[in-house]
Amino acid sequence: MKATGRCRSKDSIRPPPPPPPSVDHHRQFSLDSNASFASSRPSSLGINRFSASDALTDRSYQLSAIRTINSFLASHSSPLSLKPPLPSAKYITETLKFVISQLNFPSTKLEDDLPILLKHLNCSIKLNKSALKAPGTPHAWRSLLGVMHWLVQIALYNDHLVSHCFDNTFVYALDSYLHYICGDDDGMEEVDREFFGKLERERNAVAEGVKTLEKEVVEREGRLEELRSGPSAKEAVEKERGVLEEDVKKFHAIIAEISGRIALVEKILEEK
Repeated sequence: MKATGRCRSKDSIRPPPPPPPSVDHHRQFSLDSNASFASSRPSSLGINRFSASDALTDRSYQLSAIRTINSFLASHSSPLSLKPPLPSAKYITETLKFVISQLNFPSTKLEDDLPILLKHLNCSIKLNKSALKAPGTPHAWRSLLGVMHWLVQIALYNDHLVSHCFDNTFVYALDSYLHYICGDDDGMEEVDREFFGKLERERNAVAEGVKTLEKEVVEREGRLEELRSGPSAKEAVEKERGVLEEDVKKFHAIIAEISGRIALVEKILEEK
């Protein structure tokens, strides 16, 4: 049954991303949701007795922020790492680019794109373009560190959403519903075919995995039965030891016999 009323596109469901718009819409959805959440409460930089500006100059906050950022970089297999108290301008810039890329925000020129992203996300930290031109200076570094830390928090939240919420079923339900409210029956059928086709392939893969495991279980059970019915390792060693001891006795007997014959031959030779 087609839904009535004016059809609304996916972009009308959530705020559009800043240009360029080539961003995965599910990740962008989580990014926008988190941005509205973050902008509707006091910044984490301003908790307790600190304002945002106070926190940026606080030594303990800076060290904590650097640890968080480095942990994020390491968890995403990035070779980058910020070294306190003041990283190089190159590492600051590359880290910013990496964090932005993890937010699925395509950036071609950091100086132009970062302010757009921060404005779109309602970031409370003021950042001048001059800071991006000289990121290695102490004054610029404090603001850039706050921005990086703030963006990393959003990236971590997005990762959490993706790993816990945006599974295949959630994406299928979202896409299917968006087609439904637009009255797009063909789109719904296409989503259904794709989703159930994927489920079918996953089911077949699981079935093959089960067959392989069942075969392995049979082989291991046979091996276990052989071990149970056969002699233990200790018994096998003791048996081999007994065989070797018997061989030693035989060798001693042979040596004694040969020694006796040698003595007999020597006696005959002496008599001649």
